Amino acid sequence: MRHLGMPPIAFCCAALLLYMVVGGQPHASGQQPSADLPKVSLIDKPAPIYSSDPNDSWNRIFYFLFSRRLEIRLSDDFPEGAPFFEKVSTRSFERDEVGDRAIDPLYPGTFVNTGELVVLSDAAYPEFAKSLNDALTDEIPRSNVARALMQNDLWGAYDILFYRLVDPFEAQFGRRRRALLDLTARLIKKIALTAEEIRALPDNYSAAIRDDSLTDVFRKDSGWIEVRWFPERDHDFSAGFRRVSRVFLKPAHPPGDIQKFLNAQRGRDEDSFGRTANPVEDLDGVALVTQLLVIDREGNLLPTRLTSEVQVRHFEKNENGTFKRTTMQVCEISRKLSVSAPESGGLILEDDDSRAYLGHYTFAQVQSRPASGASDAHETEVISPPVQVKLRTRCAQCHLEDLTMIRTFAIGMPPHAPSVRQLDPEADEIAKFDIAQKLKEGNFRALRAYFDGQKTRW
Repeated sequence: MRHLGMPPIAFCCAALLLYMVVGGQPHASGQQPSADLPKVSLIDKPAPIYSSDPNDSWNRIFYFLFSRRLEIRLSDDFPEGAPFFEKVSTRSFERDEVGDRAIDPLYPGTFVNTGELVVLSDAAYPEFAKSLNDALTDEIPRSNVARALMQNDLWGAYDILFYRLVDPFEAQFGRRRRALLDLTARLIKKIALTAEEIRALPDNYSAAIRDDSLTDVFRKDSGWIEVRWFPERDHDFSAGFRRVSRVFLKPAHPPGDIQKFLNAQRGRDEDSFGRTANPVEDLDGVALVTQLLVIDREGNLLPTRLTSEVQVRHFEKNENGTFKRTTMQVCEISRKLSVSAPESGGLILEDDDSRAYLGHYTFAQVQSRPASGASDAHETEVISPPVQVKLRTRCAQCHLEDLTMIRTFAIGMPPHAPSVRQLDPEADEIAKFDIAQKLKEGNFRALRAYFDGQKTRW
């Protein structure tokens, strides 16, 4: 996402990438496109996400925002990818992603904004603009859940489209980008719910607990504690403060002094192998619950109980209390299931072997690596396709192989470190912080102008 800053490699490869993605001409340098650059295009047709009619305007919008055919490589989690070099297949494969999961639109967007360039291309732009125009004029009834989900997705697209493309693409596609920005903002406003409707949105996490045996971290007698050390969270920043991540801990034994227990989690200094001596001896689990923010009809930002993703790690112990292994539960939202069967909660349970991609907070993130034989990796770095792995491998990328690292606390103790706070799960404290951050951003101020009846000039 461009608001995080575009690495220098994006400027080096953007022209060649456009050639690969939308069929344009190489940059004036005359370089030919490298076989290592990932290819991205639209899949064959829209999926029935918001209704059974694939031609429904909302299904077409979802298609342009999320559905992609990707060139990928396989990790050695998948033997069929052989031969491998440094655990990654030397061959590339093609994979269709419908995109109905807990991800941002217009992916992949790290290093280069390939997903954005796809919808600005001659092949896609007219139909994408038409789908937005059709949605602005149609009067098809939509459920409040559908409206909230679609608005949050459109909001993500708006934030991406808000920023200028790198040269020379702004000159080529800037008018189209601004037109899509205007259509997206108008539709965000049209489908906005009232504050009362937002407060009445269902708690889909509770519904999913019944169907998937998902751990109930919100139940008052569950033993789970919602916590905050520092208010800034990478997950929320990476989502443009459109989603709220909430962290919960499960003590191995009920603590006599909760504040003392929480403060003991601070500054779990890492050794040279990136771990603490006994990182989870006093914990039975840690959970991350991500929920959506939406914009009401007055242009105000409000929290919801619509959960888009759940990650729970359970730290199993031997009889003597020593760590044995980590098991995990991961659920991601399906918009289709949320709309067609809201009583289910719309969350789909994944297992350790589910297919995922390497990367941090961006779906199907393209990879960068030094060119073969390069003397200066920073100047000769190249882009290669996303690498598909099993879900547990992806989780281990951030949380160590045994999944015991808790990133909230995996830092050295800073001077004058604040206490870890126990939060009231009903108080929306993390959401309030994220809302305050979002209100400072220029992209939201420009979007808010539509709600105030002002015409934004792009």
